[in-house]
Amino acid sequence: MTEPAPSAGVHLPWAQVPEHVRAWAAGLGRGSVDRVSDLAGGFSPGATSRLHFSEGADVFVKAVGLDLNPESPTLHRREGVVASVLPALPFLPRFIDAYDDEDWVALAFEAIDGQLPGRPWEPAQLSAAVEALVSMHDALTPSPSSVIPPAAERFAPLFGCWRLLAEASVPPEGLDAWSTRHLDQLSELESGWTAASVGTTLLHGDLRSDNMLVTGDGRIVVIDWPHAAVGAPILDVVCWAPSVVLEGGPLPEELLASHQNWRQVDQDAVAVLVAAVAGFFIEHSLRPAPPGLPTLRAFQAAQGEVARAWLERITAW
Repeated sequence: MTEPAPSAGVHLPWAQVPEHVRAWAAGLGRGSVDRVSDLAGGFSPGATSRLHFSEGADVFVKAVGLDLNPESPTLHRREGVVASVLPALPFLPRFIDAYDDEDWVALAFEAIDGQLPGRPWEPAQLSAAVEALVSMHDALTPSPSSVIPPAAERFAPLFGCWRLLAEASVPPEGLDAWSTRHLDQLSELESGWTAASVGTTLLHGDLRSDNMLVTGDGRIVVIDWPHAAVGAPILDVVCWAPSVVLEGGPLPEELLASHQNWRQVDQDAVAVLVAAVAGFFIEHSLRPAPPGLPTLRAFQAAQGEVARAWLERITAW
């Protein structure tokens, strides 16, 4: 099994967040902020912190500014829009408020008493994650909001990467031999991804174990929604599957076979989406690291290797 690359950003401590943002957050709870726990996990370079109030419940806050990464505030804004329309369900986070001064953007949620899933994946936790994902898709069909864009629009800047590689005068250094040999075929296969992604379900768009929390009673809560889009539920599963392998879980084919909803999906559509996802991971892994996200490219490369191997088995090329 491929060893997983570390999936963590370099988070800003809450104490280094601008005072006006911290003052906003301090007004969200009851009493004063007695203590702050800075949390790990995920790729954001911003703060991800739990504020412990002297009275009442804790509040989880994520905050980022343009100087840390120019794209991250936009992602927080997107997540705020999505979080505001998510229904109150046990497998979804509960949104409190958002702050935005056009430089710093912060989001506040009810704090969840939970931990990231264990590594390697424990069978009971993976089963709970599968059931939570199916229940989530059922509850979010049709999408509860008309402002969330379709997957074909949201992921248009990300997918279509085999075509980019095929159109290059010389394949980039680091591209594996199998992909290099089949670039034209891969470009043709992925070209159907927009049709394969069509659906009416609000999708998470970036499922990984670090976007899930396991509560004390074994329940899974799916967090971090900046990449949400409306489309076919199987797209979420295909995007999630490579990271499951890296974290000691089953092969993608076995994951899809673990629930009847996924077994019934047209396999031609699965092949197209796997091609699109594999192309995204592989092509992006060859790019320079973005500011504040030093581990991202290595993690994309590891997921790309798993997705490419899955695609090889599907196509038998």
